[in-house]
Amino acid sequence: MEKIMYTKQDLINDLKKMGLKETDTVLVHSSYKSIAGDVGVDGGADTIVDAFIEYFGEKGLVVFPTMSWKMGWMINDKGEYRPPFDENLDGFYPYGSDYDVKTTPSTDLGIIPEIFRKREGVVRSLSPTTSLAAYGKDAEEFCSGHEKCKTPYAIEGPWHRLYDRKAKILFLGTTMSCNTLMHAIEEWAKVPDLFAPFVWKFTVTDYDGNTFPLEYQRHNPHHNWYFNKMEPEFLERGIAEKVKFGSADTHLVDGVKETDYMMDRLSETPMLFTIEYNEKESQSKE
Repeated sequence: MEKIMYTKQDLINDLKKMGLKETDTVLVHSSYKSIAGDVGVDGGADTIVDAFIEYFGEKGLVVFPTMSWKMGWMINDKGEYRPPFDENLDGFYPYGSDYDVKTTPSTDLGIIPEIFRKREGVVRSLSPTTSLAAYGKDAEEFCSGHEKCKTPYAIEGPWHRLYDRKAKILFLGTTMSCNTLMHAIEEWAKVPDLFAPFVWKFTVTDYDGNTFPLEYQRHNPHHNWYFNKMEPEFLERGIAEKVKFGSADTHLVDGVKETDYMMDRLSETPMLFTIEYNEKESQSKE
């Protein structure tokens, strides 16, 4: 029997089966290949975007990360990248530091956020490295002021508004290594030595074509190598649940529960996601 491709209505039905409401705020991490699986999606990735906009766009808010995190880094002809304060940068050159909210692509987030950010009515925040794009109720208000934040995930910015709005987080065929909210929580928890000893300088161009300078410190890299370790704890404590979206094995995470739980965990173990801590933990288990 021939397999029938997933339709927009199929995907909306999956959102309903998860218990998500049209009034919810949802942050979406996505893998198109995982969603499509062997069946495929009728209309491709555009249909997935259509489903989210149709379901949440009138009464709720759908948010995708559109981060361009390579901004300000150094890159070589092999595509390798390093921070500009690295000791050995032979053969590396600047990736670029000019952010245009309309044209700067997201970095390594897949096809769905790229389609979403270009849709009419979508608003993108003015952060050169950690932007969010939103569609729906209060989208403009949600994204506002990101360019005024002194740090990438400041409490005054849109990342904390996810918490304020009791957002749900979807990992559609992705692992929790891409759990960007965890970076924000580390910042809110004031994890020691979180920021790299370097000030990045950017230019930002807004929707009206106005260009202005922006600078801030950024987090030390590579903490997200270890975010996956939290999955068993999240499932055990009801912070996350396993669901399906199309063909994708999906985690649905309660953003408030995650934040509250991780603020306590990081208070107890501030270095939980550092390379040094995890290497020592690994050695102790051998």
